[in-house]
Amino acid sequence: MPTDADIALVPVNQRDPISVALLKFWPAPTNTAAPLGSNNFIANVGSTTFDWTGLAKVDYNFSEKDHLSARWAEYSGTTFTPGALPLLGGNGNLPVSHSDVIDYTHTFSPRLMNELRLGFSRNQTFITVQDSGFNAAKIFVDSSGNPLPGVVDASKNLLDSGLPTINVSGGFAPLGSTSNLPQGRITNTYELYDNMSLIAPLGASKHSWRWGYHVRREDARRFLDGSARGNFSFVNFTDFLSGHANTATLLFGSTLCYWQRYPWDAYWQDTYKVKDNFTLNYGVRYEYPSAIHQVRNQATNFIPGVGPVLLGSNKVLAIDTTKSGPGSLFFTQAPITLSGSGVNSDKNNFAPVLGFAYTPRFAGRLFGKDDTVIRGGFRMGYDEIFNNIPANMGLNAPFNLTTTQNTGTNGGNKFPWAVGFNQNVPLVKNIGLPNQVGLVGFSAEDQNIRSSYIYQYSLGVQRRLGTAFSLELDYQGSTGHKLGLFVDRNQPRVTVNDPTRRGNQTPNVQTYPYPFFGSVGTGEDIGNSDYNGAVVTARYQGRHGIFFEGSYTYGKSLDYGSSFFGSTGERAGLADANNLSAERGPSSFDIRHRAVFVYVIELPVGPGHRLLGWNNGVNRQVFGSWEISGITTLQTGTPFTVFNSSQDFSGFNQFNDRPDIVGTGSLHQDNRNPDAAFDKTYFSSTPPTGRDGTSGRNQYYGPGLANYNFAVSKSFPLGTERVHLRFRADFFNLFNHTNFANPVGSQSSGNFGKITATVASATATAVGTTAGVVGGGPRVIQGALRVEF
Repeated sequence: MPTDADIALVPVNQRDPISVALLKFWPAPTNTAAPLGSNNFIANVGSTTFDWTGLAKVDYNFSEKDHLSARWAEYSGTTFTPGALPLLGGNGNLPVSHSDVIDYTHTFSPRLMNELRLGFSRNQTFITVQDSGFNAAKIFVDSSGNPLPGVVDASKNLLDSGLPTINVSGGFAPLGSTSNLPQGRITNTYELYDNMSLIAPLGASKHSWRWGYHVRREDARRFLDGSARGNFSFVNFTDFLSGHANTATLLFGSTLCYWQRYPWDAYWQDTYKVKDNFTLNYGVRYEYPSAIHQVRNQATNFIPGVGPVLLGSNKVLAIDTTKSGPGSLFFTQAPITLSGSGVNSDKNNFAPVLGFAYTPRFAGRLFGKDDTVIRGGFRMGYDEIFNNIPANMGLNAPFNLTTTQNTGTNGGNKFPWAVGFNQNVPLVKNIGLPNQVGLVGFSAEDQNIRSSYIYQYSLGVQRRLGTAFSLELDYQGSTGHKLGLFVDRNQPRVTVNDPTRRGNQTPNVQTYPYPFFGSVGTGEDIGNSDYNGAVVTARYQGRHGIFFEGSYTYGKSLDYGSSFFGSTGERAGLADANNLSAERGPSSFDIRHRAVFVYVIELPVGPGHRLLGWNNGVNRQVFGSWEISGITTLQTGTPFTVFNSSQDFSGFNQFNDRPDIVGTGSLHQDNRNPDAAFDKTYFSSTPPTGRDGTSGRNQYYGPGLANYNFAVSKSFPLGTERVHLRFRADFFNLFNHTNFANPVGSQSSGNFGKITATVASATATAVGTTAGVVGGGPRVIQGALRVEF
């Protein structure tokens, strides 16, 4: 939090009145003795979740050959997620999920069976900022007390109300909620499955066929008013208090869009039992992904060499440089006609699959008597493009307008609040100069984008040793192709005339490929990935209610980017759109070593056991049917990247610059010391000009994880053998062991090089609501009672 010493650095007559008015939103430090740049505020703000879940299932047999199953499920609730401050930065959500499934199975004969399934699901989310309703128009005013143009007036627009997103580099807590809020969507999905299975087709007794198809319709309505409140960043607190912004993004207009898509797929598969000890599985699948299209064509896609073309038309958006603001936008004739989806269809998605299982019957001393199975396989699979990528084309001009101001659009200088909020200005800056650039950016998708696909292959040996023990050794590998990455097609070329200054400062020159526009973030299929791993698994299934399984995995995953929008530990987008090779590095989810131990033990007490084995009612209720179980996970850490996003050092307009390595040898790390997790002097204090630094993506690894989950359960008979009451108690992170998250890799943060968080909640990950590392949060004890009949 800002201290009196921070505020005193700016003379009173140089303080911006708007910035002064915003100081009250930072609470006073709770630790005034904290060193400069360290965390001086601690608060315990709880997150809250309330949910309601309903489930109903009906099964009905019309006859021996006809079976009908129907299921209904619904979930709704409210959640609150706190931000960095007790009263600011959080968000609330109202999620609703609903699904209906009808499954009909008909048996034509002992050899032929058909399954028909109809499904409908509806998913809804509505996320608002914590300070929704606050009227920022009363703070962001001019010298006459009038609201600045562009500031949201809560009395006229409650949905987008609240403080702007304000980030101040140097370790200060941000003001306002994240810039991608508020947002909401409703998605309806209709599905039809039909699967056939046939044993001994065409009289071939060693074959079994399966084939079928799947048809899906998706209807989606979405709004994403990100940056409608404004999104400002400042290089340091002095700049903030002086009212000198480094970047500012503002959105105005409706972002509500309607999208549809109609994907379908079909498959055929054969299981061929060549011999009783050798089985082959092979087949092929075809998928038609169906690019989503905007129902009302209220979207534009940026086509290289042409510009932003209106979907479903031959009109291209242009800017009249003699006018200002939204009134300067107009359509002109385009040399192409764009489809309603903005992209060309991908129609060649054939995916073969091949697998085998072989039991050797030679070298008995080595393989035993039918005690060994050798398995292997290969498959090709496709991934559909994340719907948000094409849907973001609905956020483009002219149906709404997003402008970005930065030092490059203001003659290399920082600018006041009023400039960041004002869209009624010329939308092209520095006209006629080498560094001419526009304020209007676009979200785009490669017109010829193709579905990502993966080759997966494996080979393993499983050996039974005795009657209760088995050992398995597997190799697993995969290569991904045409993986999605975000590329700025309007990244400037930087001419470095003074390497001591940033790339966006004179005398250095930024030359934009499309000088009438800002950044053009484009989803492209240029990524690749590789994974190779070995897995050793041991299992023991005892006769006295004892099960144990232990597995160890050694693997390595490499890619150019682990998701379209970036993952934990890395920045979204490329540091240099013209140097893809610099992005290759460990995947953000790469875990080199991982060991998992699972056990289930029926305690040897009560009826049926030697200890307290009397078979009477009291003994069954008190001592019988006790069971303990657990999962222990031990693994090494995941990688992170060192970067600096405070300013555009390289001049590439990405705010994702990486520094040079100036130290010798490898980086010294101490992941057990959260106050100094690594040597910060190993890196240059700022990234270089006109290029990306020598410190690569995801080159450093954070702390490992040790998590112990334990459960105890007991079954109580209730009158008859058919009715039982089951009690279960779960202890997530039994020993309350602290598992640190990755250290802060941002040089622009006051916590650079420190560990300020732990990994995700153990309870949340246990029920599947939190992505990332499994387990490791604080100890949570959960109890449950269930009646079984």
